[in-house]
Amino acid sequence: MKEQRKAIRNLWMKSFISNKRRNFFVVLAILLTTLLITSVISLGSSLITANERQTIQYAGTIADANINDLTEQQYAMIKANDQLSAYGQQRTVGRIDETSLVKKKQTLLLHWYDEAEWNGLRKEAITDFTGAFPKKEDEILVPLSALNALGIKKPKIGMTIPLIIEVDDEEQKQDFILSGYFKEFVTQKVPDFSYVLVSEAFSTKYPDPEKRNTVSVKYKQGDDLLEQNKHLAEQLKLSEYQEIKTTFMETTQNQTTVYLGVGLFALIILVSGGLLIYNVLYISIANDIRFFGLLKAIGTTGKQLRRIVINQALLLSVIGISAGLLLGWLLSFWLVPFALKSTNFADSVVVSTAPWIYISAAVFALITTLISSVKPAGVAAKVPPVLAIQFVETPIKLKKVRSKSGGKLYQMAWRNIFRDKKRAVTVILSMFLGITLFIGVNSAIDSMDFERIVLNDFTYDVDISATMDFEAVTGDGNEILAALENMEGISDLHAYLDETILVDYDAEKFSGYIDSYNKYFKYGRHDPKELNQKNFKGKLVGIDTKEVVKLMTDSGTDFDESGFSKGAFGLVQSSNPEDFSEIPTLDFTVLSTGEKQSVPVEGVIANDYLGIQAKGAPVIYVAKEAINQFTPYADMFSVAFNIEDEKEAAIISQLKAMIDEQPYFRIMSKSEMLEKAREEIMTFRLLGNTLAVVLALIGLLNFVNIITTSLIARKQELAILESIGMTRKQTNQVLAFEGFYYAAITGGLVLTIGSLVTIGLFQIVKNTAPMAVFSFPFLTMGLSLLLVSGLCIATPLVVMKLSGHQALADRIK
Repeated sequence: MKEQRKAIRNLWMKSFISNKRRNFFVVLAILLTTLLITSVISLGSSLITANERQTIQYAGTIADANINDLTEQQYAMIKANDQLSAYGQQRTVGRIDETSLVKKKQTLLLHWYDEAEWNGLRKEAITDFTGAFPKKEDEILVPLSALNALGIKKPKIGMTIPLIIEVDDEEQKQDFILSGYFKEFVTQKVPDFSYVLVSEAFSTKYPDPEKRNTVSVKYKQGDDLLEQNKHLAEQLKLSEYQEIKTTFMETTQNQTTVYLGVGLFALIILVSGGLLIYNVLYISIANDIRFFGLLKAIGTTGKQLRRIVINQALLLSVIGISAGLLLGWLLSFWLVPFALKSTNFADSVVVSTAPWIYISAAVFALITTLISSVKPAGVAAKVPPVLAIQFVETPIKLKKVRSKSGGKLYQMAWRNIFRDKKRAVTVILSMFLGITLFIGVNSAIDSMDFERIVLNDFTYDVDISATMDFEAVTGDGNEILAALENMEGISDLHAYLDETILVDYDAEKFSGYIDSYNKYFKYGRHDPKELNQKNFKGKLVGIDTKEVVKLMTDSGTDFDESGFSKGAFGLVQSSNPEDFSEIPTLDFTVLSTGEKQSVPVEGVIANDYLGIQAKGAPVIYVAKEAINQFTPYADMFSVAFNIEDEKEAAIISQLKAMIDEQPYFRIMSKSEMLEKAREEIMTFRLLGNTLAVVLALIGLLNFVNIITTSLIARKQELAILESIGMTRKQTNQVLAFEGFYYAAITGGLVLTIGSLVTIGLFQIVKNTAPMAVFSFPFLTMGLSLLLVSGLCIATPLVVMKLSGHQALADRIK
């Protein structure tokens, strides 16, 4: 018995070694399946991790919510709340005067975190932390962005940094000691803003009279934040001036979408790879059936034959899975950084190399291989020894076909395809899955119309805006505006002018406005007790009359265009018109001239239109062409315009050079944003298409392998047909028809079921990116099906030509 098992093992090992073609295809299929599963899971896991990290970094905190202006009693309730895992306080103490800055375009605030806020909620959102949290009154902790704005390229712990600071509207000079520095990411979203962290001792020296600190909280349970916020607000009994705001939106839906996408990819990979493995093993068994019949004739049991096939599959799995895991691991270190560095996740790149990724990929690939080998093993185990000698791969069911004009080649080809229905279905399904995924991925990527987003955000080709708000008139904006007006190639110039004004203060008259303002701008509210005639400052804003006309027309409000354009009246910024029902006229002093002016008020512009925040007093809009009636020194703070295409590059280059010399302005162009959008979409397309093309190749490889093996198995049959009068041309026509039918059936499935799958993939993308727009992929689908048709028709013809070199007599044997 032992000798028998040894002999059988030697026989199947020799058979295994000699069957190099079969082994190559099976190992290749297992390798590709493992490689793709590893890459997809690694990329998906890395994407989720990078998204989580980026969300935290851009928010600057791991806190779930912020609450403004809590009282001591409310903060005591926060401390006693057992549903919170962490909490802390923060407050803006003052600001750094621009004279201390090398980069004048930035605003630097003096900010304070208590240690609970820093250690429990903020530290996880930063990187490259060096030094220590400030303890002493003169110690500061500074982000690298702020150090860069201060002109410090090589910071050293303990170095002295002299600053001119403004606290409680008083300017003073003070030397600070650098206790530490770090890299933060909030300023990447707000490039003109940064901050310097001061110690609690410094914050205590300059307390807020109302003790208004913003409190951050993190819940123990991270789900359903809106409901938890609502419950906490009820517990704290927040006033109408207080607000609880989530620091960032919940990402559960986005993560679910990514998981669904990764799962769908993995499922299609498993099915496609499994079909290829199954086909190769099944065809191999069919070709070696005589070998298995002889083994059974010498006493090998069906169980032993089944084990032989399974062992061969396991041996091939060891080779294919090992190579696939290694290539997948290497590919992940290229694929993930490449995928993420060209996107918004560039600063959050994480290559997920967790063991579970590779264990999962190996297990999935092994299970797929074993499942794919069950049927071929069963065929080998059940074949009778006597019938094995006369075995043909596909038994033909004789069917009477009546025809007055002889056999039709296209009908013969159709019958040939479905002689083995299982094989035909396998080939068609494999090609369908690969091509459908290729089309679906392309369509999903094309739906991510980043260019459309840019075009929606940029009404004009170029936008130039002030980075800071100044009371003193600099004239820099008007210099830029004058230069633009003299440039050829610029059109549709659209500018806003402004001037700081001191509005005549009446506590009773403006109480309603201040109350509404504080309810809307909760985090920038003004204490009525601190407002007086000396600090009740607002803005006089010059706006295009046509813009206001459109705004009023859209809102259905009657408007005197002529009167507004002549400066006969103005509009105030407010979302509550009733606040000005008893204020027919606003009296104010223009700070640059000291002259008294007054403007009749005949309407409002909503707070959310431009969202300008003043220092207590209203923002007054007057016609830009009439603003000189009130002040000759109104300065441009924002301008947008279009440029002729042929002159765009030269003008933008010229403007950048001009803006670089202006300390308080920045420039943004539509062309640059479009270029970034195109780079991102190219990256996504390359990644998606790489995976989809490999899957499509698996399907096509399946087809080529089956057709090749089938023609080799049918070599004798075709030779007999040729011997009784069928010409080689007719044989080729039959084979071409067979290939065409495979392509036609696959194309029909792609056009119907594949279209539904494509729409489903788009819906997954839509959940993550609401701006996605679906367009049916007619071109991609047409080119793909045309390529597949050509390959399906050419493959059998090429195989037939290669095998046709033998003599007819040799092929009949």
